[in-house]
Amino acid sequence: MGRVVIVEHRQDRLAAEIMKVVDDAVVATNFKQTLKAGDALCWLPLPNEPVDDEVQDLVTMVDHNIFPPTKIVMLSIPGTADDADDQQIVKWFGSKGRSWVMAHQYAVKMIDELELPYTIVRAVPLTNQDTTSIVVPEEHSLTGSQVGINQVAQVLKTALTTDRYRNQSIGVTDE
Repeated sequence: MGRVVIVEHRQDRLAAEIMKVVDDAVVATNFKQTLKAGDALCWLPLPNEPVDDEVQDLVTMVDHNIFPPTKIVMLSIPGTADDADDQQIVKWFGSKGRSWVMAHQYAVKMIDELELPYTIVRAVPLTNQDTTSIVVPEEHSLTGSQVGINQVAQVLKTALTTDRYRNQSIGVTDE
């Protein structure tokens, strides 16, 4: 396996936690990257990022690189896989949450269309506190209120370094 290229511009410590548990990880703030043979891509957008626009940059990067990523792992939000109703989405993300879900659904669809191995990790809001973590399959309801950054980093590590969640959308919650 090559590097893990993490694309993010978050204000939390999620990328740093991934770098602690995944060997040879590097962080970038955009998709203007030259991938090396064997590199995996980890995209960590915030819930409110314009991921429907940013995914176009991801597709362009894949199209213009000699070596495609061995896999793409994207952090997303609940609601993209029939796993949360509108009331729950508003509870987690406020009144704009539904439009964020639509943007994330589009980004997930575009990643699926690339026909590369991928994992979508749908997480309830993140917290700096350690929590329990439960991995939930697609189309199973996500409940709970928050999940710890350390716990999400461990799930992302599994998705990045194994085939355990290959071509799946999984949820991560605290209950």
